[in-house]
Amino acid sequence: MSTPWRLFVAALHFGTGGSVPPRAAARLVPLAGIVIGAAGAGVYWLGAQLWPTSIAVVLAMLATVSIAMPDASAGNGGIYRVFLLLIKYNALMALSSAKVPFALPEYLTLGLIMVAGQAASRALALSAMATDVPAELRVTAGDLTVAMIIGLAPAALLGIPGLIGLAAAIAMRLAQSAHVFQIRTLEVAARLDITRQLTEICFYLGALATWKYI
Repeated sequence: MSTPWRLFVAALHFGTGGSVPPRAAARLVPLAGIVIGAAGAGVYWLGAQLWPTSIAVVLAMLATVSIAMPDASAGNGGIYRVFLLLIKYNALMALSSAKVPFALPEYLTLGLIMVAGQAASRALALSAMATDVPAELRVTAGDLTVAMIIGLAPAALLGIPGLIGLAAAIAMRLAQSAHVFQIRTLEVAARLDITRQLTEICFYLGALATWKYI
C-alpha cells in the first residue's frame, strides 16, 4: 500500500475504534470526512428510492460506520447487530401496512410476513449445512429438500413481493457463502447466525421495495 493511500486510510479511521492517525495524515482528516459523508449521502439517496426514509437513514448510518471502522470483524459485532435490528424494526413497521392477494383479518398480514421471513431465512441458513460446514455437520439432500420446501412456501402466499423478497434473500445467501463462510476464525454457529439474520432482513427489504411500486 502506497504511503499517501495509507495516510488516507488512517484519516478515514480517525476517532473510531480508538484509532489515532499519524500527524502526516492530519490534513486528510476533513477530506476523509467528506468522502464518508458523500458515501452516506449516496446510500441514503439510493435507499430512499426503494424504502421509507427511516430505513434509508439507517442504511446511510451503517455505510458511514462501515467505512470508518478500522476492523469490522474485531469486537465490533455488537455495533452491526444494533444496525441490523434498526433496519429490521423499520422494515417491519413499514410492512405493517402491506396488503396480500387475499383477505386477512387486521394485524395478521404482518404476522404472515414475519412467518415467511423467519422460515425462509432459517431454510437458507440450513442450506449452508449441505456444503459449507465440516462433513460431520452436513445435512442430507433429502432433509434439505424437505426443509427448503417448508421454509420457502410461506413466502409464495405473499404473491410477487414475497417472491422478490425470496430472490433478495437467496442472493444474500449466495453472497454469504462466498464471503462469511470463508472466514475460518468464525465458529460455524456464528456463520449460520449471520447468514440467517442477513437473509431475513433482505427478505423484508426485497418485499418492501416491491410493495412500494405495486
